[in-house]
Amino acid sequence: MLLELEIENLALIEKLHLALTPGLNILTGETGAGKSILIDAIGLVLGARASTDFIRAGADQARVTALFQLPALPALDEALQEAGIELDENRQLLISRELNASGKSICRINGRLATVSLLRSLGQQLVDIHGQHEHQSLLRPESHITYLDSYGDEELSKLRQLVQDCYHTYRFLQKKLANLEEEAREKAQKLDFYSFQRAEIAAAKLAAGEEEKLLAQRDILRHTERLFQLCGDSYRLLYGDELGGSSVLDSLGQVVGWLQQAAAIDGQIGPLYEGLESISFQIEEIAREIRSYLEGLELNPGSLEEVEERLYVISELKRKYGNSIEEILAYYDWLEKEIDALEQHRVDRKELEEKYTAIKKELAAHAQRLSQARMALAKELEEDIRRELAYLGMEKTIFSVSISQQEDKKGIDLGEKRLAVTKNGIDQVEFLLAPNPGEPPKPLSRIASGGELSRIMLALKTVLSAVDTVPTMIFDEIDAGIGGRTAQAVAERLAALGRTRQVLCVTHLPQIATMADSHYHIKKEVVEGRTYTRVRRLAEGEQVEELARMQGGAKVTETTRKHAREMLRLAAKYKEEQI
Repeated sequence: MLLELEIENLALIEKLHLALTPGLNILTGETGAGKSILIDAIGLVLGARASTDFIRAGADQARVTALFQLPALPALDEALQEAGIELDENRQLLISRELNASGKSICRINGRLATVSLLRSLGQQLVDIHGQHEHQSLLRPESHITYLDSYGDEELSKLRQLVQDCYHTYRFLQKKLANLEEEAREKAQKLDFYSFQRAEIAAAKLAAGEEEKLLAQRDILRHTERLFQLCGDSYRLLYGDELGGSSVLDSLGQVVGWLQQAAAIDGQIGPLYEGLESISFQIEEIAREIRSYLEGLELNPGSLEEVEERLYVISELKRKYGNSIEEILAYYDWLEKEIDALEQHRVDRKELEEKYTAIKKELAAHAQRLSQARMALAKELEEDIRRELAYLGMEKTIFSVSISQQEDKKGIDLGEKRLAVTKNGIDQVEFLLAPNPGEPPKPLSRIASGGELSRIMLALKTVLSAVDTVPTMIFDEIDAGIGGRTAQAVAERLAALGRTRQVLCVTHLPQIATMADSHYHIKKEVVEGRTYTRVRRLAEGEQVEELARMQGGAKVTETTRKHAREMLRLAAKYKEEQI
């Protein structure tokens, strides 16, 4: 509820602090005293349109600050969470709005800067203002379906939740499928490209370490003739040639023979002989290996060409896929996984289409059931509202609930038609009114006056009092054109609403004012040529004086005071009986 309201330099108000209470808060005062300024101030802090005309003459800016005590409402908590607004343990919300002469508007929520749209969004859940059309939730047809559903029982609430859950899933799958076409093209292109790359790498049949071996082989093939010459000359020098020339081994053999003879004479030469003999055997083995190497060495230009071609293939693959064969093979493994995922996507799409078809059928079934339930519920709501309107002096007024559907080729299939669907189902709900007999019902915004709208909202809120969640209601023109029994009936309904929520009501009628749980008097004063609006809460004796003034005009008599006291007594008795 609205705990406190501070206003600075707004119209006739220089500075004002107003502490409000639970229940029915009545605002009274003479015409022109500034009662509507208070309502405008609350509207401003809740995101209503602002104008520099609101700023008090001579001031550079106007400011309105409102302190709310918030009830635990899931929708409100969700909205606060989305806006990043945290509440303390007292669940209080401080909203302020500053209007500057330059035309700028600065909004804050709990000290943090906020947008006007956020104020408006939160304001609709905190306060319902009735009297000026721009604040009327009743004039927003999109809100009528919520009013109707609120009137339903738990079964309808569950059905509505089913529709909402199905709708969210339906929209999610719908958007996902809408994007799949483009995604499918992109993924098909990727699949073709990756498949080509995989085939190219697979065809090369690369092996780790292969490039190093090929490079070494290429060096050998490039220098085969030189190797033949060097190794051949080495072999011939070690072993001799065909012409019988002396060789290293022949000369070494001769030296070994000489040392053998010498060792037979002097034993000290024995180790020298043995060492040289061992060397002779090693050189002979080396000579044989050189000959074997020469026999395996081929002067084949085709082999070099094959190696060069293989190295070129590896070089091209390295240019595309990695700096080494190991990196190319790692990339090949990555391609395998990506291709598997892309091929799996084809399966996922089919499953998605099956789920989409299933959820559309489920949504259509639930939406149709909800629509049928609303049709029956609308009849009950019409009867209850008509009964309340009759009680409030509008017995000739016809109130009706229009439920319609809109065809949409892209909507959900319901037999012969495809209907547009939203989170609320397939229905469009609008409240219609025929205030005069013989006239067809028309939308409220086109025919209802401020006073009529306020009484219709009062009737609606009375009927929905058990389920309505908006904690504070404001009525500005509810007493327009009424009196007598109707005024008493309005007063009783306002008192009833005050038992379950906070109600602020601006009134000129004493019948309504007597029901106040808190009565505030608004007065206009002129001080040193400047006009000021003052507001204060009335004590019991002061309330009697104000009620007497409202009955008798400027002249208050003992008779009007007596009548006022009697009205207060009867009002107190009525409220006690209703508890």
